[in-house]
Amino acid sequence: MPGFSSSTNYGFGEVSRKRGEWKKYAACVFVGLFVGLLGWMAPVVPLQRIKQISVNGTKLDQPDLYFLNIYHLVFFLPIVFYSAIIVKWLQCFFVMVEELKHIKTRHKNSFRTLVENCYQVFWTLKSWVGLGISLLIVHWMRSMDKELFDNHFVMYWPIVVTSVGINLITNYILGFETLSVVELSEIHESSNVYVAQGLAWSYFTGYLKIILKDLQGTIKKDEKKWKKEYEDGNLQSKFYAIIPLNCKIPSKLGESEKHRGITFEGKLPTLFVDRAGVKDRPYVNSVYKIDNEKGEYHYAICEYVTIIDTLFQMPSCTDFDPQNREEQCRLLVRKLRELIESDDECREKCVIVMFSGEDEGPLLRDVLLDKIKENRLQIND
Repeated sequence: MPGFSSSTNYGFGEVSRKRGEWKKYAACVFVGLFVGLLGWMAPVVPLQRIKQISVNGTKLDQPDLYFLNIYHLVFFLPIVFYSAIIVKWLQCFFVMVEELKHIKTRHKNSFRTLVENCYQVFWTLKSWVGLGISLLIVHWMRSMDKELFDNHFVMYWPIVVTSVGINLITNYILGFETLSVVELSEIHESSNVYVAQGLAWSYFTGYLKIILKDLQGTIKKDEKKWKKEYEDGNLQSKFYAIIPLNCKIPSKLGESEKHRGITFEGKLPTLFVDRAGVKDRPYVNSVYKIDNEKGEYHYAICEYVTIIDTLFQMPSCTDFDPQNREEQCRLLVRKLRELIESDDECREKCVIVMFSGEDEGPLLRDVLLDKIKENRLQIND
């Protein structure tokens, strides 16, 4: 298989992992830099001003030491914080204006539900803690020096208005509020709304959980052939789910040049399950003989994952380009792996076989043989 190997999943490519917390770590670094910059910008240098005091009805001038730079910077923090809150509140309000037209169909005709859905970000504990801390800071600064506080307030309130206006201009005129492709992908993956995730759940709950639950018992029911092959080590009690990256699946396995070396050998005993009102719904799995040019062969319970055809058919009726299809295919593989590994009855009973599916790619028999050998080595270990 020149150019293809198990390390590249035989042309399938690497399956993406879940996104981690690195963006939070990067944010923490910049928060640290921000705090350090504030400390550098606000040296503890006492300044002097004249403050009038009254002693026995007589007004006297008294020198007063204060730290203007620190006060100035600390006062500025709540100002920026409140500007951000106002901008976010306005963004939620703009969304609510549109959603008012859909209050019956999307929000159960309840204005309260509409407000809760649009202003959800303000109902979190973190938001209230941040607001509470900022109010405490403002109260503390005003109690320290009311005159100085009032002077700063008069000086800085135009900055709040300007900041809000600039944010609205950059967000809605320059389009800065538009989420990037990566952000959209992260949101969709974390909320399980991708097509691939739905297909994976459907395939797992509606098929794999049923056939894998007692796959070994199903094999042993055929005492004439498959039980003996299983006991001799020629047939594993594993299901090989074949997923090509191009999402093209044939109606038959073993009847094309691409499937050279794969021969249909028979079926496992039919599994009957009462499901969704269907009495004794049949589930049948095929067994194939996989052999190479050296005469080596193994039996395997394998088939293409049928739901992959959905991804292949979608571009014909939607804006679903091949690049999106490949991304969804890899996401489906990842989700299937997670579901299989998280289920005690399915774990280590299913092997996902990934390959490119293209004509110039590796033969399916070579990929299957490699997977079978890998599993044999794991069992021996």
